[in-house]
Amino acid sequence: MAPIIFVWPVLSVILSLILDLVDADFAHHVVSKNEYQLIDKTLDFWVYIFEITYAWIHFPKYIFLLFILLVWRFIGMMIFYLANNRKIFIIFANHFESLFYLVFFATYFQSLNFLINSQRNLLIFFSILFVLRVFLEWFIHVADLSVREDFFRKKRRWQ
Repeated sequence: MAPIIFVWPVLSVILSLILDLVDADFAHHVVSKNEYQLIDKTLDFWVYIFEITYAWIHFPKYIFLLFILLVWRFIGMMIFYLANNRKIFIIFANHFESLFYLVFFATYFQSLNFLINSQRNLLIFFSILFVLRVFLEWFIHVADLSVREDFFRKKRRWQ
């Protein structure tokens, strides 16, 4: 879905979001949880490359911060690949994508433009997303919890 961001940006971003939320529901049939994490992070980085390229063209005002956050995530991913320890993502949380989504949706949906129409608003809303992202990374990678498995009691049968 990532390459279509240049043709249908909103569709591409929404589909990427949805697929990232549900991909484990399909992957558990064919790979182990560890293999899934490796594949998932690699595919995530593929999406990030298209998102940063899109941002470079359409959101030049935010490109420096987005690039710094992407490099930070990339460092975390490299450590993850070398150490095979998902807990590293609590430090190297995916703030890149949080900021990208904030700017993207605030730009494409005028009713959300207030989220980024001033530096103060951007700082407030990005700070909220920052805290939420750290919690999400803890939930998924440190506590190793899943909404589907731990709250709805629908266990995946990882290979």
